[in-house]
Amino acid sequence: MDTPQQAAARLRWRCRRGVKELDLLLQGFLERRYPRLSAREQALFRRLLDETDPDIHAWVTGRTRPENPDYLSIIDPLRQGLRHLSG
Repeated sequence: MDTPQQAAARLRWRCRRGVKELDLLLQGFLERRYPRLSAREQALFRRLLDETDPDIHAWVTGRTRPENPDYLSIIDPLRQGLRHLSG
């Protein structure tokens, strides 16, 4: 069983993707929003990290919608973060 510090480090590592924009977006979300999420939303975020980079990118940019509508509670705040990165 991981200590809380190990679990946090593992989650930070999972936010590191192959696309710099996603790295910044996911790591920023993890730092600023994740601690305030409900346990259910935290679990959704962790599940979202299992998805492919192209899928996450397409959802965040609005090109496609996730099949799992529950992801929208995470995708919508990520979109806000994307606007801050590009603006």
